[in-house]
Amino acid sequence: MKFKFGSKELSDLYETEQGPYSEAIIKAFFKKIQLINNAKDENDLRALKSNHFEKLQGEKNLYSIRLNIQFRLILELLKDGQCKIILIREISKHYEK
Repeated sequence: MKFKFGSKELSDLYETEQGPYSEAIIKAFFKKIQLINNAKDENDLRALKSNHFEKLQGEKNLYSIRLNIQFRLILELLKDGQCKIILIREISKHYEK
């Protein structure tokens, strides 16, 4: 699948491999980017249970993938003609209940 970033912060993180996150989060970020890049569609992401690919409640077309127990990668599925694109919107801190 093709992907693009929804913020300059994520784009800079991808280009420089440096950002306001721990080394473990940055490493997980690149691992998930590689999975997204190699996926044919969102079903490939859903198939790996460790991704915890989930639709966000109350949000149209927004999904999350787990980076670790605390952080999620927030994604939006877009269509560009016949091609699907994942817009990587943010790294979000998730609070377990």
